[in-house]
Amino acid sequence: MMDFSEYKGIYVIGALVDGRIQRVTGELTGEARKLADELGEKVCAVLIGDRLEEEAASLIPLGADKVYVLTNSLLSHYDGKAYQKALAPFFKEKKADTIIIAATPFGRDLAPRLAAELVCGVTADVTELSADKEKGLVIWSRPAMDGNIMADIVSPLYRPQVGTVRPGIFKYPKADKSRTGEVEEVSVSLEEKDLGTILKEIIAGEEDENPMETAKIVVAGGRGFHSREEWKQVHELADLLGAAVGCSRPISELGWEPHSRQIGQTGKGIAPKVYFALGISGAMQHMCAVNADIIIAVNKDAKAPIMEMADYAVVADLKQFMPLLISRIKALKEEKHS
Repeated sequence: MMDFSEYKGIYVIGALVDGRIQRVTGELTGEARKLADELGEKVCAVLIGDRLEEEAASLIPLGADKVYVLTNSLLSHYDGKAYQKALAPFFKEKKADTIIIAATPFGRDLAPRLAAELVCGVTADVTELSADKEKGLVIWSRPAMDGNIMADIVSPLYRPQVGTVRPGIFKYPKADKSRTGEVEEVSVSLEEKDLGTILKEIIAGEEDENPMETAKIVVAGGRGFHSREEWKQVHELADLLGAAVGCSRPISELGWEPHSRQIGQTGKGIAPKVYFALGISGAMQHMCAVNADIIIAVNKDAKAPIMEMADYAVVADLKQFMPLLISRIKALKEEKHS
């Protein structure tokens, strides 16, 4: 094996929107902390933008030992060409061992740009992270072969090790206010000619009032629902529980829910306290994106994979079960308020 003893540190590239750190940055900082503790490394977070010093310090209680803030007014909005020019020399100088990037649209654009310049590979859309302590390697796990297997990918011959990790897969870490760390500002020299695009206007999209990625309870349904009328019961149950609504791929393809509510390999990752899997088989393509404390499954097939994964498994026909469940919850809520 090649000697990479000069390469140190697990670096997390922060994801920001409107100058605010996105939740996924905290998730990845927490996971990087776990890896670093096993591998004997330090965790360094990297934020790119302008006037981020106050935001930067919030990552230290989440597990960062050091936060680098790469500043330039031209970096206030994502630009692949400019971010590449700012980050590649930085990582070459630091000799980073591992770089973790959120698999957001921006992250998926940035990772291959960096890898091309740093002459290394990228493991994309990772759903699990672990460490090989003997070899000092990060093990990047992700679904492969159309989601039928989980592939463990390592990079023993190149540094840095680079991967993009799905948002919402990992739990948000508890802040340890006793942790100490350092924030360092790094000035970046850029001119307008270094930009790949010129930003003219930002048009805000519609915001989900109860996004799955941050919900404590998610109610999701799959093939077990056979009509739009039946599907309304998923929303009714979610409203009663104050939960977010999710779905498997077939429901999204039917147009009953937007793609933004699809959970799984080709959708989003979730990490709620409670996950209701209603009429969902539990295929790897779906479950690789679920990291719930408690799984409650309802399926008429007792041998469906989800039934073995569930903490509570109910063998029942949804057509009969859902009205009973909704009725019972309504009754309990009325008792509580009477």
